[in-house]
Amino acid sequence: MADLATALQEARRGLLALSTRNRLLALPKPGRSRGVVIFDDEDADFVLAALKDGRAFTFEAMAEAAATEPPAPSAPAEEAMPAAAPAKPRRGGRRRATPKADGVGTADAAATREAAQSDTRLRVRMPSADLARRLRDIIADARTAREETGIATLYLALGALAWRDPGTPETERLAPLALLPVVLEREGVSQVFRLRADVVEAAENLSLREMLQTQFRVALPEFDPEAYDPTKWAEAVATAIGQREHWRVEADALALGLFSFAKFLMWRDLDPAANPGLATHPIVRALVGGEVLASEAPAFADDTDVDAAIPVERLDHVMDMDGSQALAVEAVRRGGHLVIQGPPGTGKSQAIATILAQAVLDGRSVLFVAEKLAALEVVQRRLAAIGLGPACLELHSEKQSKRAVLDELRATLAVPAAPKPDRDAVVRRLGALRGRINRHAEAMRAAVGESGTPLHAVIGQLAALRARGVKAGSVTLDAGTWTVERIEAQRAALRELALRQTGARSPFQGVARDLTPGETDRLMARLPELIRAFAGGAAALAPLTAAIGQPAAGAAEVPALRAL
Repeated sequence: MADLATALQEARRGLLALSTRNRLLALPKPGRSRGVVIFDDEDADFVLAALKDGRAFTFEAMAEAAATEPPAPSAPAEEAMPAAAPAKPRRGGRRRATPKADGVGTADAAATREAAQSDTRLRVRMPSADLARRLRDIIADARTAREETGIATLYLALGALAWRDPGTPETERLAPLALLPVVLEREGVSQVFRLRADVVEAAENLSLREMLQTQFRVALPEFDPEAYDPTKWAEAVATAIGQREHWRVEADALALGLFSFAKFLMWRDLDPAANPGLATHPIVRALVGGEVLASEAPAFADDTDVDAAIPVERLDHVMDMDGSQALAVEAVRRGGHLVIQGPPGTGKSQAIATILAQAVLDGRSVLFVAEKLAALEVVQRRLAAIGLGPACLELHSEKQSKRAVLDELRATLAVPAAPKPDRDAVVRRLGALRGRINRHAEAMRAAVGESGTPLHAVIGQLAALRARGVKAGSVTLDAGTWTVERIEAQRAALRELALRQTGARSPFQGVARDLTPGETDRLMARLPELIRAFAGGAAALAPLTAAIGQPAAGAAEVPALRAL
């Protein structure tokens, strides 16, 4: 158990990122990161309330004069709490009637600070061309992250904690206090960028909570997403950190960027203290501790008779599947553990959909996870197409909020119950059809008479001859009574007949090629008829040849008979 605990702790440590390279703990400096845009002098309470009301925000770049203006001098280093942030240049006034083609506007420096903080325009100290390029990059990266992982990574950071690492006390770092999932969109190249709320509930910065607890022994108060208020939460964080030198809380700090804490959530879920049964779970002991994972069901061999292994009563397949898929699904249903491998298009998603459907039928619940969002969507679409969509609860991407989960549960509960089918009648019908098909398959595998040749091989040769345009012969053979030895003897005689007659007077001169089985059968079938014809012709010509004094040709002199 000690080795397992150590291995589990090492696995968790690989998921944890509490260094200053994590932008959840240290926002990059303005203009230095592709994935983050820091806004200038906004009101966090107003922005959050407007986004929750469904309003959208556009973007404005600071005027060149303001953007290049040197910042106000900072407070002396020896002060415990730095002075408040210097007042930003007065902006506002009349704005451009038509936004610029690059999707962002240009802020004017003539309005009051209150007016600038109460409109639906977010300002950034950056040239308009650079801001537009940064927003385009964020849209592309956010779309890629969602398509690849199914995780929403675009957030609006609300509030910030300015803190200093004891290892680098001269550098101030800004860590977001809360995160709101948002959507950044632009309908066309001539349209402006718009920022909307994706989920109306904000989440706390869990990485910040864990960092403060592990490195500074600071415990933050409980976070309530439904009652979240940027100013009140900033005050609660300021109270928790106390009077730390050069630390401060900025309630109105805002930043738009790509943030991901999925690995942190995995790290927290893998805590044995939070999940007491984790260390004793057989799958965890196998994956982390290296123990053999016992399987309740034996693995099926490749040549297993599917119909013999799976009774007709257990054929609850919701998708078409072949024998290998059916055996894999049955192994999982019996409690087995297996890995299904195969290139795209080999039916892996069909097998997974059937496994999930059978689990629902058996009253079980399944957590289906995948590295790619596309894999989740393929299986979900397959289940929805066969009427099992209400049985699926999406817990990824935009469906991960509490309200979205509750809405989906409410919609599922509102679906009327499906009528119970007459299962016995269906099972009897299925059993009869499967028995008929199996009897047909056995007949096709059986040999024709004593020939040793299966029926499907005979039919295959006939189909190949027809495909080549070969017409049926005029003579039929009773091949059903032939044995393997007789067939081989007839073929050998035919080969000898074709090869021995090489004389100048031989009617088979030049015949030296290999004959196909069909040609052999047709020639052997006509030989008796030809022999009788030759013999009858010789007998009819005997009086005529005697009258002219020439010797009659006997049947023994017929080349065909000599060959036999």
